[in-house]
Amino acid sequence: MTATSSTERPAADVSFTCPRCGGESPVEAGERILVCPFCDTPLYVDRSGVVGHFRVPRLLDREQAAAALRRWMAGTRTVKDLDRKSSLDGLDRVTFPVWMFRTRARGEEMVFVEPAAPTPIPQLADLDLPAGRLEPFDRAEEGAEAVPATVPLETARGWLDQRGARKVTETALVEVPLWRARYTYRGEGFQALVDASTGQVLASVFPEKSESPYVLVGLLGLVLFGGLGLLISNPLLKLLAYGVVSLPLLLIAWWVTRKV
Repeated sequence: MTATSSTERPAADVSFTCPRCGGESPVEAGERILVCPFCDTPLYVDRSGVVGHFRVPRLLDREQAAAALRRWMAGTRTVKDLDRKSSLDGLDRVTFPVWMFRTRARGEEMVFVEPAAPTPIPQLADLDLPAGRLEPFDRAEEGAEAVPATVPLETARGWLDQRGARKVTETALVEVPLWRARYTYRGEGFQALVDASTGQVLASVFPEKSESPYVLVGLLGLVLFGGLGLLISNPLLKLLAYGVVSLPLLLIAWWVTRKV
């Protein structure tokens, strides 16, 4: 992006070259979202350049997002019965910007994503963008909270270099649709994000299963098997004793799995 010297436009104006068609057009200083007048490509102007501007369509409605959240709550990482014992306080539509870099190395194409705005949920940097579903950005989604892109492109490129990515063939700003869920469990409030295109749930803080019961079962098994190994020298009797001890340990492990 280069400054213009034309006297027909204000000194604050700059010109840009479309990354798709190569056409050069003026743009007012400070303008960020625009459309190439030659090929109608949606563009985003960053101080380090001009890149394509796309969005992922919102495929999950409110009910489908709530169902995806409940399925995640009933999974193996959360406390038992979180889906039944928590109350959903709200679902808000949000669009979050990410920098997308398409790279090629050794004949293989890879896509890297870096957040274009601060986020407390690091999983946003590992989103799988469905390339076939990307649409040219037209306008902000009506009724959705649009998080502005505040992370400069040059900063995101620095993160990309740290990940070892080389030979970038395409750079774009992509608006990702999300549902921001607010729920309460045992009087404490939590938040999670539901990807409105895939149903993936993203959360960094949530009611997790406690690992201490599993640790106790493991320690108990270690003590019992170790003690039997020291007390019994006959290999056949030792195997028999291991088999007798294994059954109650399996029952205890099953009971812990049901209760935690």
